[in-house]
Amino acid sequence: MNTVRRWIIAVILFLFAALLFNKGLDLRSLGTNVDGDGIGVYFFAIEINDRVPEERIPSYASGFFISSFLVFIISSLFVWMNLNSGNKQR
Repeated sequence: MNTVRRWIIAVILFLFAALLFNKGLDLRSLGTNVDGDGIGVYFFAIEINDRVPEERIPSYASGFFISSFLVFIISSLFVWMNLNSGNKQR
């Protein structure tokens, strides 16, 4: 895999991590302000669950936070690989 492709993957993964983190913040700020039976959780227009009860919203928020952290670590590894490969070529 060449360096340019790794940089592109790193940027895309970083943006994906930011979107996951933002969704976690949205769910965390929603808290228990829910009408009816629950809320629908969507990410990139994909329905995760259409009826999440109030008491389960914090666990969904935590799931988005954890997944954003993991994707950010993977993105950081791609950046680290790019920086190390640049030092070896010089």
